[in-house]
Amino acid sequence: MQRFFLAVLLVLTCAAGTSSRSVVAANSLEEAEFAYERGEYTQAARLFSPLAEQGVASAQFHLGLMHEKGRGVRQDYPTALTWFRKAAAQGYAGPQNNLALMYERGRGVRKDLVRALMWYHIAGALVSDTEGKAALKRRDYLTSQMTAAQIEQAQEMIRICQQSQFKKCD
Repeated sequence: MQRFFLAVLLVLTCAAGTSSRSVVAANSLEEAEFAYERGEYTQAARLFSPLAEQGVASAQFHLGLMHEKGRGVRQDYPTALTWFRKAAAQGYAGPQNNLALMYERGRGVRKDLVRALMWYHIAGALVSDTEGKAALKRRDYLTSQMTAAQIEQAQEMIRICQQSQFKKCD
């Protein structure tokens, strides 16, 4: 009986530790987002970095934006691309849209309209808000500029990306 109570106490202690870490992460994310919104980009980068390393998609997306625009960190398209890819792999439409734009314009990567079309389609399919509509508008524009073979290639990439739950997209 005493072992049972010790086991229950151990489980409750572990659960409490996990939830307190989650609360700390949520508070840190909120603090980082507030710093970003206030234009305190260096502070925001400092707060987002450990969260991004832990796999928090929103933090990864924000760090990608910061590296893309040079806010609080050195402008670095390849680093922005890395963070966008990590957040996009979690099914987050914002960084998927940013990846599409980077591929469309050749920022930090070789220009690749097929891959851009894939990411615009995926981002647009995930959300129905203004951002999703913008992604679909860019998708439709690119489609009008591409050959049938390029569109077929993009469709196959979309299928593979979605079936792999965003693990096989690049």
